[in-house]
Amino acid sequence: MRLLEATLLLISSLSLSGCVVLSSQPAAARWTTGFWFWQGSSIDPSYSGETLDVVFVQVGTIRKETWPAYVRSAANPAERWHAYGALPRELPPARECWLVFRYANQGVPDIQVASDVAAEITRLQAEAWERHLHVVGVQLDIDSPTSALPRYAEFIRDIRRGLPKEMQVSITALLDWFRNGTAIREVIAQVDEFVPQFYDLGDPAAGGEAAIAARIDAAHWGPIFNHFRKRFRIGISCFGRARVIPHEPMAQGPYRRLVFYGDLRPLDVATNAAFQLQTSRNAANETVLSYRAIRKVQVGYERLNPGDIVQFIISTPDAIRAAVQSARQIKGYLAGVVFFRWPSSREDWAMQPDEVLDAAGVGALGRRKGSRVQAVAGPCSAVYCVDVYLESAGPLPSQPVRYRIRATTPLEYFLPERNMPVHLAGASELEISLPAYCARGHLYIGRAVSLQRAEFTVEEEP
Repeated sequence: MRLLEATLLLISSLSLSGCVVLSSQPAAARWTTGFWFWQGSSIDPSYSGETLDVVFVQVGTIRKETWPAYVRSAANPAERWHAYGALPRELPPARECWLVFRYANQGVPDIQVASDVAAEITRLQAEAWERHLHVVGVQLDIDSPTSALPRYAEFIRDIRRGLPKEMQVSITALLDWFRNGTAIREVIAQVDEFVPQFYDLGDPAAGGEAAIAARIDAAHWGPIFNHFRKRFRIGISCFGRARVIPHEPMAQGPYRRLVFYGDLRPLDVATNAAFQLQTSRNAANETVLSYRAIRKVQVGYERLNPGDIVQFIISTPDAIRAAVQSARQIKGYLAGVVFFRWPSSREDWAMQPDEVLDAAGVGALGRRKGSRVQAVAGPCSAVYCVDVYLESAGPLPSQPVRYRIRATTPLEYFLPERNMPVHLAGASELEISLPAYCARGHLYIGRAVSLQRAEFTVEEEP
């Protein structure tokens, strides 16, 4: 969600970093733990139902439409700004809910759309109240260039004018905004809280360091953030990323460049003998899986040459624990942490919410006592069919793992998920052999079909 040059993190604010941390007990809110619930996020049946302190829900989009010359008129100018939004059908239970409006481009939207944003927020607030959601404010997620912060402050001020008085305003914040000589003070003066984001400090598209999360230096950032005497939370990443890194991008033509994928999984390459795996940990304790092609091979629509790498950067409980512990050391006006983001269905890279909460040290710790199977009824009529999921007790094991799933009734047939190493070992048994680092959270195995309703159990084999 944030694309900044890595060097910007190293630029410190001389005037701010020299400030003394204010009272250790300012009038900040209690410590809270929450998630960003983004477009595409979904409530997985395996979620424990833990009530979150806060959820920031992406409900709205700000965008600019450009009309072609042949349809332009007084009613259709060259550019038109729009703001629109909708509440997701399902949301995780939370004590507080914030409505997030996102501008996907880098820049500050035109001031003319501020009234439309305020009107949409007011409409969505009323809809949320009808659903008994405790909406306390709106958050703007806008990547303003640092040089444009004065215009951003004006944009926020115009939105506030159209909001109900009780509606608080929050912003996501780029770390570069807090370097010396910026107008960040003008922006923070217009909001009730801000959320600095400690991830994607470099541009992932530039092919830099294999990292998403950034280390949180409490000694450096504490005085800077507390200087404003205003509530803030720390944004922490818990998602993953897949990318293909060409071995010789320039020698193989202009199209041989870094490519990112939204649906590629470690399992898609881990079961392919054309790859060799190398593992590492980066400075933020994320796991980096680098699958190097040893011969020509095709993965999805991508044709890989020897030396090309399919790389996965994956968050871990160690990364979450370290980030939360460092954030807590900031103290002052810090009100908690927010994790980006709540995962989507069948997303193998991101940590599951319960796993994140456990690592953060909140909620009902140790929820997952062992591996288990979950069966979700499918849309069959003449027979019984269920989608079978494996909930692994040990996410991202460093060694291959074998599982045996037993059904209480014979299975007519089983349709495995793509590249899933599973087979019928008998009339009512499935055997799964997962490569290292391929068992995470809620893993979709495939669809089982039977004449009678079946229950499933699982055991891990030595």
